[in-house]
Amino acid sequence: MNPTTQAIIDRLPRKPLLTPQEIADAFALATSQAVLQDIACGRLAAAKMGARYIVAAAEARRYIASKAVIPTEGTLPNE
Repeated sequence: MNPTTQAIIDRLPRKPLLTPQEIADAFALATSQAVLQDIACGRLAAAKMGARYIVAAAEARRYIASKAVIPTEGTLPNE
């Protein structure tokens, strides 16, 4: 796991269930819209409780790790 991904995971609250906003906060996003879109598209598993979503902490860690972009060795961005 790269250091940036680990730093984002370390910012998650230490509890078993998380909200989309808590995950967005770990990414330093202003809103939870991107996280909610990923739930809607099936990229992040969540349970709906009333009008709110909850996400298992292990699923949140998997999701964050899946968002890591590790460039191919020897290439630069925008090549």
